[in-house]
Amino acid sequence: MLGDTEENIVGRHFTDFTFPEDEIIISEMHKRREDGGSDGYELRLRNKQGEAVWVFVNASPLMKEGKYLGSLGMLSNITMHKQKEQKRIEQERRYKSLFEDSPVPIWDEDFSKVKKYIDQLKEKGITNVREYFEKNIDAVVECSALLQVNDVNQAVVDLNEAPNKAYMLQNYTKLVDAKSAEYAINQFEAIANGGKSCEFDAELRTFNNNIVHVHLKWTVVKGYEDTYEKVYLSTTDLTDRIVAENANLRKSNDQKVLLLKEIHHRVKNNLQIITSLLKLQANSVEDQATMELFELSLHRINSMALVHDLLYRSEDFSRINYGMYLETLVTPLIESMQQDDAEIELEINADNISLNINTSIPLGLLINEIMTNSMKHGLMGRTSGKIYIYITEEEAGKFLMCIGDDGKGFAPDVDIEEAETLGLQLITSLAEQLMGDIERDHTHPGTHYRVHFKELS
Repeated sequence: MLGDTEENIVGRHFTDFTFPEDEIIISEMHKRREDGGSDGYELRLRNKQGEAVWVFVNASPLMKEGKYLGSLGMLSNITMHKQKEQKRIEQERRYKSLFEDSPVPIWDEDFSKVKKYIDQLKEKGITNVREYFEKNIDAVVECSALLQVNDVNQAVVDLNEAPNKAYMLQNYTKLVDAKSAEYAINQFEAIANGGKSCEFDAELRTFNNNIVHVHLKWTVVKGYEDTYEKVYLSTTDLTDRIVAENANLRKSNDQKVLLLKEIHHRVKNNLQIITSLLKLQANSVEDQATMELFELSLHRINSMALVHDLLYRSEDFSRINYGMYLETLVTPLIESMQQDDAEIELEINADNISLNINTSIPLGLLINEIMTNSMKHGLMGRTSGKIYIYITEEEAGKFLMCIGDDGKGFAPDVDIEEAETLGLQLITSLAEQLMGDIERDHTHPGTHYRVHFKELS
């Protein structure tokens, strides 16, 4: 074992074959044997070439009449075992260094209990795990609580703005928020499908209440594919990239906002130019009937121009407040058509109704036609009267409009769908354009309509 001869070994002191730094343990073991005790310990011996040979020493005292005479030692060569152990320790040290010093935030997690929970669900006949968890949030919480975090590296501590690793490991559940359930379900689904990796983007909140954007990816460590007992979760911080992208999006959005404002402004201006041209042309018209046609056309154009004007002034370029639009549309229309001494009461109820441009324009034209008919026929020659417009949302994207006046009305047997006048034809056509239907209400004096319509996409 020492590569030496018996003659060269016998008679020499034991410490001739050991290393100076091990003298303390040798002295301690020798004292124990002097007291009558046996011992077993690992020790390095020095062979003839001066190299270390690891041995396991089983030593017993030799006693006579209570007096210590010496020791009997049995030595086993454990050099290869120690070399393997040293290699393993070195690998662990190297792994620990890679884990701790990695700039990538890494979680060392145990999903074995989570997998058992999901396997039990599958045994009960649950085939769509995602659907099950989405409908049972309590189950998400229960299953998530089975996850065990073994370790995290310093990069995780830094990313989550924790004071230290111990605090991170004890309090990571405090980072759970409303979006955590969605992220958990992504992982549960991957495990249910036998996936050995899973990745997705996430938005996390730190201990300092800051938001970080990350890409999460977990991978089952080789050798643990059946149990999911060891899973590494890596986190790529995307915050800087997302912030830069958002800044570019905001810049692009600001440019598009300016462009949209300019488009609505120009459309409104072009419609006003058309209005001015019609007014100039109307000045040369002497026939009263023709003049009325010009006025009707002007009102129709104005109803469209108002939509673009409100969108131009609004912060939301996709929708307008329809109550405000109706006040702006109907009030001047009534004032322009009523007699000087008449007092026509206008009642509008469209609180919290907002509509997109595709719906607003045909609906505005429809209201314009009905209001024009009310003023021309229902309330003409009267010094007082009432016009009303009520719009309510019956369900998402579906509306009911009640509109009418308390004027003289027209015969109940008049079928608006078969009417020959342009105004009534427009009313029917516009109701169809709004994917709705229109019906007359004969239960009250005057002219009353109920219009069911949908918001157009």
